[in-house]
Amino acid sequence: MKIAVIGWELPPAFSGGLGIHTVNMFSIIGYYRNVDLYVPDLCYSFPKYPFNVRKVKIEKGIDRSAYSRITDFYEAVMDYNEKVVDAFDPNGVKLVHCHDWITFPAGIAIKEKYGIPLIVTYHSTEFDRSAYFNPQEKIMKIEREGGKEADRIITVSNLTKSIVVEKYNIDPEKIVTVYNGVDATHYLSFPDVKKERNVLYFGRVTNQKGPKFFMETAKKVLEFDRTIRFTIAGTGELLGEMKSYAMDNDFFDHIEFPGFVHFRKAIWYYKRSSAFIIPAVSEPFGMTVLEAMVSGTPVILSRTTGVGEALHHVLSADFWDTDRMATYVVSILNHRGILETMSRYGKAEALGFTWDKAAAKTMEVYDSL
Repeated sequence: MKIAVIGWELPPAFSGGLGIHTVNMFSIIGYYRNVDLYVPDLCYSFPKYPFNVRKVKIEKGIDRSAYSRITDFYEAVMDYNEKVVDAFDPNGVKLVHCHDWITFPAGIAIKEKYGIPLIVTYHSTEFDRSAYFNPQEKIMKIEREGGKEADRIITVSNLTKSIVVEKYNIDPEKIVTVYNGVDATHYLSFPDVKKERNVLYFGRVTNQKGPKFFMETAKKVLEFDRTIRFTIAGTGELLGEMKSYAMDNDFFDHIEFPGFVHFRKAIWYYKRSSAFIIPAVSEPFGMTVLEAMVSGTPVILSRTTGVGEALHHVLSADFWDTDRMATYVVSILNHRGILETMSRYGKAEALGFTWDKAAAKTMEVYDSL
């Protein structure tokens, strides 16, 4: 079976979870199916993958003096979708698989032009990315159309499935949840790091991820115990505001802001920390949760973090309930038995989330058409 995958990110050209998903998922599926994977040509060289990489040049929304720099994201996305349809080779293709709104228009157009069945995956929705604050109607329209036109839909959690059904009135019978995996190899082989009295936030510093609730939790913890330290690793438009909050509330010397950290340094931060908090307002899955758990770090997550629905060895709270999260932090860091139990059982549980399982379930969806 030949599959045409319309993607957006592929390492080394990636900025987030979509690129990680793409390379891990289709590096497995590529051994069982003939895969053409379309991605924007941003002047990157790709290694040899077990699938065919088809690069598509973008002409709009791009800085011509530095081609990899996108100046108008929406314009670049729309141009990319048009160019994908123009460059598409239908020969032998049995289905098209699109990933997020940034590829849905191409998939819809290809289905209409060639009659090829369409599968779409929602890795997130506009409601998630906007944290339900002023979601863009033009993007919601694309997400709604993608769901209506798709023959099958994959969501990364039941949380995301419920949003797609409720907000876009999509038939739940054609939706399948496929959880992401985690490649634990590098985490397990990384040298042991002594746990410190440190609590970690790792990810984009945006409203969606809830960094202000992390800061409020830190403030409340430090009112009880000034020996605990905090780290916000990542960049985003709210980073300056978080630094100001720490200064205004007299704990800037108890928190560090390393900004963007490379992969191996990220593992070090995970392993060093005694607790990891993701207080997301709306997180469709939460790859960082599994990364923290396979690193042996106890996790506190919001009830609106998708992967939490499939986990038992984590502590959960409403994203706004910083009193509860602060209590969790103090309990974990001051009771070694809790820390060690969550570390041991959480690590074992997270290791059950593999890309092999995700790929196998995705291929079951393919075979259902």
